[in-house]
Amino acid sequence: MKTRILIICTLVWLATAHLYAQRIGLLMDSYVVDRWYLDQKLFTERVNALGGECIVEVPHGDPDEQVRLGQKLIDSGVDALVVVASDSRKAVAIVEAAKKKKIPVISYDRLILSDDVSFYISFNNMGVGNLQAEYVLKRVPRGKYLLINGPPTDYNAVMFRNGQMEVLQPHIDAGEVEIVGDIVLNEWSEIEALMRIDELFATTTIKPDAIIAANDALATGTLQAMPSDLLGHVVVTGQDAELMAIRNIISGVQTMTVYKPIRELAHRAAEIAMDFARGKKPRKATKLKLEDMEVDAILLNPVVVDKQNYKATVVQDGHVSMSELHSNIRK
Repeated sequence: MKTRILIICTLVWLATAHLYAQRIGLLMDSYVVDRWYLDQKLFTERVNALGGECIVEVPHGDPDEQVRLGQKLIDSGVDALVVVASDSRKAVAIVEAAKKKKIPVISYDRLILSDDVSFYISFNNMGVGNLQAEYVLKRVPRGKYLLINGPPTDYNAVMFRNGQMEVLQPHIDAGEVEIVGDIVLNEWSEIEALMRIDELFATTTIKPDAIIAANDALATGTLQAMPSDLLGHVVVTGQDAELMAIRNIISGVQTMTVYKPIRELAHRAAEIAMDFARGKKPRKATKLKLEDMEVDAILLNPVVVDKQNYKATVVQDGHVSMSELHSNIRK
């Protein structure tokens, strides 16, 4: 009799388990870069569509506050935790706290440097740097290059720079490319980029032929600070395919950006989080090895966008619309 009751209870549990709304914690970094609003929106919508509930916390760029909010989500009993790390090393404390409660942690777009991360989903960030450098070299095979990058506390910034230098170093060694400045910012801030570039042009006679800006926020700040006689005459890169960046590409002051399809990233991350919350292991993962650690990962492919293909990429994907692009274009 007891066996029959146990079997019946087990069958009832299996039949109703899918009705339980898994609670997914989404721990953001900040909204300094506009794209993160879209990441949050798309991720949350996908979790809801899959029958889950998404609880969002935002530390506004403060790594210590992110650790505190991570603990808050863990203590609330989320079934899985997705983290956009403010600091790749400090966020390890979140992973360690989650491990104690057996809560899986998915590192979203930015790698947390811990072997205990359950999963990492992002783009090929070395590849992003490769694409930026290769694009510039095709247009300026010989010349002066200025580099501007985000904070080293974001491991993506490290990978972007490594990818750029992997391509550039042979040309530097050959004397074809001269690095006239290498600016590293404290955060991914358009304002900080503007101030640093403004100071550079005010205090030096540097006239770069190309500026490799690691993302669009930095590119936009750079363009605002550039002397007017250089606008449109210097190759300027970016990343994220932000609306302002595409407008600047159309008007000819920014040359390219690297598009990372956010919808695919957010949806895949939501599906992975829901799989973990339901006790399933995500499929099609690869083993990523770096910084003396190994983690299951999915790395999506970034895409170069410029004036020739923006309609076939970001517009066709619905990332931006033609009506948005053609209002307030820089003249």
